[in-house]
Amino acid sequence: MRDKMLTQIQQINEKIINMSHLVEVSIENAISAFADQNVDKARKIIEEDIKINDLEQEIEDLCVSFAATQSPVASDLRRLLAILKVVTDLERIGDYSCNIAEVVIEINKSSYMEIIPGIIQMEEEVKTMLNDSIKAYFTQDVKLAAKTAERDETVDELYEKIYRQLLFTISQNEKNEDRVIGHILVGRYLERIADHATNICERLIYMETGERVKF
Repeated sequence: MRDKMLTQIQQINEKIINMSHLVEVSIENAISAFADQNVDKARKIIEEDIKINDLEQEIEDLCVSFAATQSPVASDLRRLLAILKVVTDLERIGDYSCNIAEVVIEINKSSYMEIIPGIIQMEEEVKTMLNDSIKAYFTQDVKLAAKTAERDETVDELYEKIYRQLLFTISQNEKNEDRVIGHILVGRYLERIADHATNICERLIYMETGERVKF
């Protein structure tokens, strides 16, 4: 019986790995589309989001089936709850990538403005956070989860710096106002992605220790 339970958990984890990979690619493509003002790439990101949504539903169905058929103990139920919350966070991250893509489509006809270095720095930090949060989840590394979650403060500080910089830019020159606002929105979406990566770390800590923590 226990072997069958472990097999089902492995099936769920394989789908989470696939989902996390699709989400990471979506973030990369969204920032690339924003930097290049590539509307076609942006539209493809939105179209591809259905794959992430489908995986979320498949994982939820597997978790329900597991709970209904395997008589899970308390630790199993805690793991299932954490899994459901993790895939919800991944789905929301995918949605934020779509939001960035929508910004690209919306400001397509505005005058050109090169992507500012702060956005690139934010993207790199956010992708690292997401990668480490997933790594911590699969290796059950509570210390890595805590260390990763603490980096959310760095992302928040980057966003605040970018926000102030861009507001100053608008006050000095309104010619590129649409693209400046686009930068602000993209920064905000990246900041929210970091929040969801932090959530994943918190889920892992709860799953492994039973302790609810907030960073």
